[in-house]
Amino acid sequence: MVFWKGNMREYGGQEYLCMILVDEQGTKMEAVACGDHHMMFNNVLIEGETYDFWGVYFTPTYVDPIPNMYRLCEHYAIVLLPDTVIKTPQRPIWISECPRAFREFEDVYHQPVDTFADVIGVVVYASEIQDRGDFRRRPNRHMVIMNQRKNFIIMHVNDPHLQRHIWEWCRAAYQFKTLAALHVKISAMQGGVTTTDYSQIIFSPICSDAYDLK
Repeated sequence: MVFWKGNMREYGGQEYLCMILVDEQGTKMEAVACGDHHMMFNNVLIEGETYDFWGVYFTPTYVDPIPNMYRLCEHYAIVLLPDTVIKTPQRPIWISECPRAFREFEDVYHQPVDTFADVIGVVVYASEIQDRGDFRRRPNRHMVIMNQRKNFIIMHVNDPHLQRHIWEWCRAAYQFKTLAALHVKISAMQGGVTTTDYSQIIFSPICSDAYDLK
């Protein structure tokens, strides 16, 4: 499934298109199209739609021809080629709610700012809603989640997630609920992440990492 599709960009006189795909197991991988065929992929691929990709190329992400092109900090990315075939699946595709494995907090700490990660942990603190009466700033709150190694991540929660889960936020800390935060952005604050419009917040997720936290 096309989870996210960026705008077409240009570097060194060459246009390119970046996307984030997610497979049936909930694992995300970046895909990039460069050259004359990037416009075709931009016109064909739609966010939220599922496709079969045939004839793609895998490249290590340490070979980064364009600075700051990759946002997931994975080891490999997909390259869409001129002869890559895209088809609509002939069977229903069910995407797992959570990825098969979550990144360790220690790895998240070392990710560059403005990259993305999926994290899971037990909620140990939830602040009150801040800046509610300040029209110059968006209302927000801070959550602190802890993993099995007793490491912490501070999550800055903005709308639409602030209102969407307003009752869960109130109960999460004193009930020590497990929380999965998918596609959150690494912030400039050490050990901090921020929700975006593409983030997903899941309370009491059903996955192996959640069972390990109980």
